[in-house]
Amino acid sequence: MKLLFSAINCTLDTSNGAAISIRTFLNFLSRYGVECRSLSANVYDRPGQGSTLQNLMSTGALPVQEPGLPQTLWLGIDGEVQHYIEYTQHMTQRDFTVEEEQTLYNRALRMLDTYQPDILLLYGSRRYERSLLRKARERGIATVFYLVHPGYRKLEAFTHVDHIFTDTEATRQLFADRFGFNCEVIGKFIDKPVAPANARPPEYVTFINPSSEKGVTLFLRIVELAAATLPEAKFLVVESRSKLSDAEQRTGIDLSRYPNLTRVGLQKDMGAVFAATKVLLALSLWHDSGPRVSVEALSMGIPAVVTNRGGLPELVGNAGIVIDPPAPLVKDHWLVPPRTDAIPWVEVLRSLLTDNEVYQQYRQASFERWREHDPALRLPRIVAGLEELVRDVKARATVKA
Repeated sequence: MKLLFSAINCTLDTSNGAAISIRTFLNFLSRYGVECRSLSANVYDRPGQGSTLQNLMSTGALPVQEPGLPQTLWLGIDGEVQHYIEYTQHMTQRDFTVEEEQTLYNRALRMLDTYQPDILLLYGSRRYERSLLRKARERGIATVFYLVHPGYRKLEAFTHVDHIFTDTEATRQLFADRFGFNCEVIGKFIDKPVAPANARPPEYVTFINPSSEKGVTLFLRIVELAAATLPEAKFLVVESRSKLSDAEQRTGIDLSRYPNLTRVGLQKDMGAVFAATKVLLALSLWHDSGPRVSVEALSMGIPAVVTNRGGLPELVGNAGIVIDPPAPLVKDHWLVPPRTDAIPWVEVLRSLLTDNEVYQQYRQASFERWREHDPALRLPRIVAGLEELVRDVKARATVKA
């Protein structure tokens, strides 16, 4: 069975959580005997400072020369999965042109004909994805949509979709209510981060991606309050898609004067970050379907303190401490809450950081919860379901013929 995943955003983009999730999922499928490849463009959530070519080279991909065609295709190998990237000059979705979209689309049609996948997997609702789904359907290819973003509000994105995957029950319920969908929950596919040999011991309360929807304004208040009342708390911010300085500038809160805060940039390998993490803070204010970091933390025995939003509560289970976010922040993510709103969070951190018995209870629960996320428990069912879908689609095509 052969599967092709396609999207505009580069599948080898380390700043894009959805791309990382898909890449990991394809790796697990390939280990289970499904032949997988992907096709995407040279588009990133957060491009590096270098040129277009330098960004493409940073993925590890190499140019592919096709006889009689311009050299615009690159190939990166990740495990047994081939990731093809169409070279495009513009590196963000905002700047991606109609001409570049057409070039990628033409490439995708050629790949449908030459690779002849049994399954097309994708996400997105642009003309590219809708048109590619239709063409796949015309070729008798089973179409599967990976639905984890809560922003889809038009049914037209799913017109030519045979089956829908999602990662959490929370998102399945969201789209059951919105569209009447019955999505298949496949869970999260996570490779456990590997701590480097020279990793520092766990000491930080870590907050990843300081964006408004991830609760950065609440985080600012937590750091302020902890600086005054909880000297045991040392905070680490990982600036992946967003930078903390953007939030400081917008809110007028300058955290540089607090010695309890350390910042690091985008990480291609999170092993060192998680090795240095004692507690994970996940403060999402939007419907965050299935934040990878919450499951990665479980794999390292790291207790998580999370908001009661999206898929966070079900992912961490009893290994996490779940707190309702301030209601005004859910409506306006950039609202700066009063410092008193940080009290519940700081008090929970106090318990974890100063009471070793409490900490060890949550640490053990994290390891146990991680075992429940084992992909081996889910892969046989998922692959069997895909094989059945392919058979059904081929039967449908035979009847039409």
